[in-house]
Amino acid sequence: MTSNNQVLAVVKTQATIHRGCNRAWLQGHEAMARAGFLPDARYDMDYRTDSVVLTLNTEGKRKVSATGRGATLDLVNKKMNAYNFANGISWIILDGQITVTGA
Repeated sequence: MTSNNQVLAVVKTQATIHRGCNRAWLQGHEAMARAGFLPDARYDMDYRTDSVVLTLNTEGKRKVSATGRGATLDLVNKKMNAYNFANGISWIILDGQITVTGA
């Protein structure tokens, strides 16, 4: 990870609902690759009060999906219901880290 944590991109998406849970997903965005979130890269999720932070970690519990349309982050579980995504989702992409928050 770079020392200055410069923002590589801010991507806006819409939330969906899957089985009663908020779903945030990002697929094939070039900034994901620049940040190191490539297919099969491992990462950890930290649920904070107003955001979810994804941090690359070679021993991480989660893995970036490898799909035909590119690397995919698909976040869907009951913990995601704690966030207000009514106005969309902001994906703040830094080298080695992505912060997901309501837009």
